[in-house]
Amino acid sequence: MLCRLIYVSRARAFRSDDVASILVQSRENNPAANVTGGLCLLDGVYMQYLEGPEAALQGLFGRILDDERNHAVRLLDQGAIGTRLFPQWSMALLAWDERIRTLLMSHGMAAPLDLYAVPPDEAPALFRALARMPNWVAL
Repeated sequence: MLCRLIYVSRARAFRSDDVASILVQSRENNPAANVTGGLCLLDGVYMQYLEGPEAALQGLFGRILDDERNHAVRLLDQGAIGTRLFPQWSMALLAWDERIRTLLMSHGMAAPLDLYAVPPDEAPALFRALARMPNWVAL
């Protein structure tokens, strides 16, 4: 069964090479597990959308919970889906610009933007809207 999992976390002592290592690790591991997804980072907060087989997502989420780069991990949403939002990427990174800020605010986020404050019931719709943006960089 194809599923999604959306979570947020705060970066521990954020280092600029953390994002690159997350993307490299995803590129190496996700294809074999049939997992795809997108990663957002804003002001030290990660928000990630993962999609794939349920067992693979549960195993990956367990590793995320134990990953020293994250703390205060909060599951926003999980469940069955019919199609993937990110079928072509083992993992993509969202490049921020004013369009993204406007989109987040249209989903009820107030300034200053804080991805950690995304309401769980808004997370799936927010990622569907984000997936349509041209700002994704597959690294």
